[in-house]
Amino acid sequence: MGGFSAAWLRGREPADAAARDLELTARALDWRRRRGFLNVLDLGSGTGANLRFLARRFAGAQRWLLVDHDSELLARGFEEIRAWATRQGLAAAEEGTALVMEDAGCHCRLEPVRLDLAGDWEQLEAGEVDLVTASALLDLVGVDWLERLAERCRAWRAAVFVVLSYDGSIVWEPVLAGDATLRERVNRHQRTDKGFGPALGPDAAATLAALLRDRGYQVALRPSPWRLGPEHAALQTALLEGWSEAAREIEPAADDLAAWALQRRRCISRGESRLRVGHWDLFACPDGD
Repeated sequence: MGGFSAAWLRGREPADAAARDLELTARALDWRRRRGFLNVLDLGSGTGANLRFLARRFAGAQRWLLVDHDSELLARGFEEIRAWATRQGLAAAEEGTALVMEDAGCHCRLEPVRLDLAGDWEQLEAGEVDLVTASALLDLVGVDWLERLAERCRAWRAAVFVVLSYDGSIVWEPVLAGDATLRERVNRHQRTDKGFGPALGPDAAATLAALLRDRGYQVALRPSPWRLGPEHAALQTALLEGWSEAAREIEPAADDLAAWALQRRRCISRGESRLRVGHWDLFACPDGD
């Protein structure tokens, strides 16, 4: 399984938070209000952005298992979560390897789990799980992995809240010759093996929705696109560089995007570029919940 740098995750976190679908977030909060103690399994947790978005909104007593294959990201994540807790007015203290944050409305225990979910899924010992969540993960995985995930969720009777799964849509303004070529190659790259088998890429969210419906879940899918303007120049540039590299991996001998990339960088640097990147948010819970 490939990794992501802490700098990349930090750079995308504000755009992720702004893109999340408000209706599905409200459904998840309504579901949470009908429960007491909440056990959350956060897959591919990175530096903890998902927790930072949800924990205060969920409120009450919570236990989060933060699962990632990268021990450095987990360690960095706990540093960032502690700093965030201080800014939020939460008291934070270590209890062994766990971190406990609390104030009058929230008591949250965080436990790191270093595990490569691409190969070690069966070694995951999560105990009781009420909610499985993830952000920007699904498009990396294959159908067999999603089937195992759906079956685990059914066995736990856990709700599922998975956000920011890429949907294949990349729309630049102004439009330039080369935009469609870049998007086509990126989407081909999305379907290569990232360690979880041939990736589903843009089809992942719809595939998980179907798998959960087959297991008796009520499922809602909503779009959650990034809308990036001139104020997001750094993120646009990072995306341009990453996508250009992905396109070169798909067509190593092609140099037809070099002029396009130069022109696009100029648009970004002049504050003229806008970018919409499509995603899906998914919330699902077993019938009767």
